[in-house]
Amino acid sequence: MAVLGKPNYVTCTCYELGHTWTPSCFHASADVAFIVFKQALKIYGTLYTVAGILKKKDLKYFKEKILKEIAQSVAFLTTNGTFFISFFCIWRKLLGHFYYPTTAFIPAALASLTAILLERKSRRGLLAIYMANVATETAYRMMLSRGWMKPVKHGEVLLFSIASAIYLFFFRKGHLPDQTKSALSFLVGKEELPITERREEPNHRHHSNKLLNRLKQNQTFQIINKWLQTTPKHSLCQHSYGCAHYVVQGFVKMFGLGFLVQGGVKLLGALPRIYKNPGAVLHALKHRDNFRLGAFLGCFSAIFKSVNCLLRWMCNKDSEIYGLLAGFLAGWSMLWYKSSTIALYTAYKLAEVLYFKGISRGLFPYIRCADIIIYSISTAFVFHVAVLEPHNLRPAYWTFLLRVTGNRFSLMNRKLLEPLYKDAAKIAPDFWPDYDMRYTNLTRDTVLHKS
Repeated sequence: MAVLGKPNYVTCTCYELGHTWTPSCFHASADVAFIVFKQALKIYGTLYTVAGILKKKDLKYFKEKILKEIAQSVAFLTTNGTFFISFFCIWRKLLGHFYYPTTAFIPAALASLTAILLERKSRRGLLAIYMANVATETAYRMMLSRGWMKPVKHGEVLLFSIASAIYLFFFRKGHLPDQTKSALSFLVGKEELPITERREEPNHRHHSNKLLNRLKQNQTFQIINKWLQTTPKHSLCQHSYGCAHYVVQGFVKMFGLGFLVQGGVKLLGALPRIYKNPGAVLHALKHRDNFRLGAFLGCFSAIFKSVNCLLRWMCNKDSEIYGLLAGFLAGWSMLWYKSSTIALYTAYKLAEVLYFKGISRGLFPYIRCADIIIYSISTAFVFHVAVLEPHNLRPAYWTFLLRVTGNRFSLMNRKLLEPLYKDAAKIAPDFWPDYDMRYTNLTRDTVLHKS
């Protein structure tokens, strides 16, 4: 029988609190393992296949490497989910109670640490940044729900603008890692790089100019394009034609890319509904998010380019410092497509760049296994919140947890956790598990009476 204890712990079985669909700890772990394995296979099978095609990997990669990479990532995700429920039960049996840190944080930390060691080293950093991103947003949501702070209007846009300013300052100086430099060259063009840093990005040029090449076949576009090419260009500008052409070309290219990418995502999501509702295709292609992402990317490129050109015309000189102002103003294009995920990811990647710059100058120590530590702690924190207050998780991440565990995360009896956190059952206040009464005499009335 479950008995609610002191405010710092609850006394109940792991069946009554956690794996309410089965009284067996072993069966619960095996059940979660099987479900997560199937979902991980779908996720990583699709991810690596699509990525391999987009990156134009050769036949050797698909024959010799892709299965190994998929298997390694599947093992990582399966271990993370399975070991969490296993350690959840183990700590309960060791301590006899569910204490606040051992309810989820410690089991999740041990499971995450074990899992990340199975993943490829090249992916650990990306996973660490992603989970740090989720953990930061979760902490922010927790503070808002507790009334500890008020929402910051356009806070994600401001954060993105500040990060963009610093990024593009280093971009103009040419002081960025090659991968980051390549990504920004694709977004805003390589013309603002120092001359010594410029080089062709053939794959990016080919894909990004497809839309422009098609437009050039249109006679009206040809007339406008030729007129834009003849507009004035400052002598210090490194682009080929007039400044107006430089700005408009950047906008059209990135708007088209954003529209096509978001439209493709919406179209894939609509595929299961096409048979019953053919109109879902048109709705997916006309979705306003397609225009918003296009406007975000297009305006980002256009504003960055126009501000740099304008400052060269006004000051009659060129300077890397222009990247700060141009990047900051360009960042406000996120008003078209607000995303805390993009803002936080950009900020964390910037922190990583600055950290390694500090290491190279002897300002910061090099911390071995930092990606493993960050991932383990961030994931443990997020899982802890998923158990005690899932209403404060990013909705998309909560949906992901439900999907990857076959909805098992929603079957926890969070009514029993209310002594630890009064709003633990807020996400589903009326939910009560369908217990096998041979293994418990816990009832809803019992809990309500004791609380």
